[in-house]
Amino acid sequence: MPAFSNSVPSDEKHMAFELIRTPQDRPLVAVVTSEDLIGCYTHFWGHRTVPCEQPDCPACIAGMPFRWHAYLTALESKTRRHFLFECTANAAKEFEIYREANGTLRGCLFNALRPKRGRNSKVEITTKPADLTRIVLPEPPNIVKALCTIWQIPSTAVEEGSGHNGTPTPVVNSDVTSKVKEHEPNQPSQNRKPKDQTS
Repeated sequence: MPAFSNSVPSDEKHMAFELIRTPQDRPLVAVVTSEDLIGCYTHFWGHRTVPCEQPDCPACIAGMPFRWHAYLTALESKTRRHFLFECTANAAKEFEIYREANGTLRGCLFNALRPKRGRNSKVEITTKPADLTRIVLPEPPNIVKALCTIWQIPSTAVEEGSGHNGTPTPVVNSDVTSKVKEHEPNQPSQNRKPKDQTS
């Protein structure tokens, strides 16, 4: 039963985070709040990006292409919006370089830009340490759980594989998601072609 209230909650840890990609018409400038990035293979399936569910992945069985996406949390410099940032493996390489040099991504000021200004054109990212004397970074959410909310799958369906410095990497358990999908009224169309995603 819903728990209604007249007060706005002060703790936003369990609220859904907005997923942001690099805009086509302007740079995105933000400071990373998570210690590291995480990533997994995804498909553009059912009109949206979803995690690959190997070995019994419906999108793989349908012959849909896949690609690896990276996710981290960041605080936008201009609006102070705390969000989940998504980019491809190629764009994420700059974060990897920064992490190796600094031991963490938290406090990394980055500028993400699409030079050709296309909706799915290549993203270029530059990084440098942020001046943390002028900003207080919020605590990052559990990225895996935040992604589960966005992907509309139960958190029990995602196993946390080991990544850099013990950072969890989402591995989807298709046995759990298949049980959930049995009750979903709308199934993705297998005839729809995926949009080009080169970001």
